[in-house]
Amino acid sequence: MTEQPNPRLLGPLLRLQALLDGIDHPRAAEVEEAIALASTDPEAFWRVVDGNAWWSGAGSLAAEAMGDNPGLPEPDWQRTVHDLRAVLAEIGEILLTRDTSNPGIASWVLAFRNWNASGV
Repeated sequence: MTEQPNPRLLGPLLRLQALLDGIDHPRAAEVEEAIALASTDPEAFWRVVDGNAWWSGAGSLAAEAMGDNPGLPEPDWQRTVHDLRAVLAEIGEILLTRDTSNPGIASWVLAFRNWNASGV
């Protein structure tokens, strides 16, 4: 039987989608699709939110939280980056409570929490 999505994930996923929408990031649609999968196809939901496309390598969603400013005023961009890191760390921490999780998540959570704490 496929594990049902953790209801605690939906709020952070919605915040992630809103943040990405706010900067016209193309991956906002990917997050929206993942949210829809939570109720229609839990197995596919887990593949997406725990997958390499979100947590592994330079092209991952996590890595894109360190992307270039898309043209926002610098204070707005810094706040957005901080918020992206915080919500991705929150999502990662929830995923880490599962029996299995993507091996890249723990490193990203640690990095995001440390960077936000130090103001990087």
